[in-house]
Amino acid sequence: MKTLFAKMVRAAFVLALVAGWQGRAAAAEAPDRVILFIIDGLAGGAPDRIAMPAYNALREQGVYYEAMHLPLPGHPEKGPDYPWGCSLPNPMLMSGTPFIGMQGIRESLVQYSFAPDEVAFVANARGYLDVSGGFGTYVSKPGNPDSLVIDLTIEEMQKKDFAFMRVHFQRPGVEGMKVGWEKNAHEPYYRDIWHETSRYRQAVEVADAQLGRFVQWLKDQELWEGTVLMICGDHGQGDEGWHEPYSPKANVTPLLVVGGGVPAAATYAYCEIFDIAPTVTHLLGRATPRLSHGRVLHEALDADRDAPELKRSAQRLNTVLLEAHALDEAQQGQLAEQGFLTLDDLGKWHQTPAGADLEAFTLRQEALLKGVMQAAE
Repeated sequence: MKTLFAKMVRAAFVLALVAGWQGRAAAAEAPDRVILFIIDGLAGGAPDRIAMPAYNALREQGVYYEAMHLPLPGHPEKGPDYPWGCSLPNPMLMSGTPFIGMQGIRESLVQYSFAPDEVAFVANARGYLDVSGGFGTYVSKPGNPDSLVIDLTIEEMQKKDFAFMRVHFQRPGVEGMKVGWEKNAHEPYYRDIWHETSRYRQAVEVADAQLGRFVQWLKDQELWEGTVLMICGDHGQGDEGWHEPYSPKANVTPLLVVGGGVPAAATYAYCEIFDIAPTVTHLLGRATPRLSHGRVLHEALDADRDAPELKRSAQRLNTVLLEAHALDEAQQGQLAEQGFLTLDDLGKWHQTPAGADLEAFTLRQEALLKGVMQAAE
């Protein structure tokens, strides 16, 4: 009798292990599609300070990163040293690296890990055409509302089920910029994106409503369980509006990963914009972009995995750049003589002895700044 009971216990234990393994395997199963959903200029903390019911309902089901760090989000003028028509985080987002002056960077954008007919990019601003190579690209008129982006996305998805899409809402970024315009100095929201009458706040609320509309459409079409949404800004937003390169709050934006391939809700403090591209390709079983150095966000895809200890190189690099920018002209000259590189030198970041290694580059920048600071004491 004891032997029979022991066998039954062992059998139940084995069945429990198998069930647990199958559950984890199902959670880890590749989704049918990944959609990178960009709310332009989504400020850090915005989901807690602005009415975003659709976003926050998803947040209860998904993995939320409070701060996705990116290099200071300048918008250099397009030219030989910066051959991109959009702000610098955008090519970094799509390539998984801050070293966007490297040869071959355009062919290393994440969409090139797919066949051309598997990917699509829908936006309502033509500046992003510089990062749309390799995509099927559909651009609404820049002045149109973000609702038309969803109209166009649905229209294209009805024709074809893409593996990877980037869907980009532009209006929050545009309205954030207008918050700081001098001609709006008489408005109560002037230089305050959080004001209750802020046009930035209103644009984010509209974006949230359209996000909710899109998610409901996916559910109605029975596409939701096969979809992973990665929702973030392409950059953050300064409290005063826009994303001037040395406005420190503009260099973080939240990231939400949610959908059928995400096994459990969780919150983490930190990730980097460079992690998006390798996570997309990992989810869909494709080759990592060749020049990417970001990490796969495994903790968002496996309920049993903890976030690793991180060196936070992007955050530290921003701190160094901000501190260097605050120095007097003489000290900045000394830094330049010793090989310190600023945002203006972005196209040369990969040419130092550190090469295309973010941690080594950050350590080098930190050491050069420390030397000049100590010499001034």
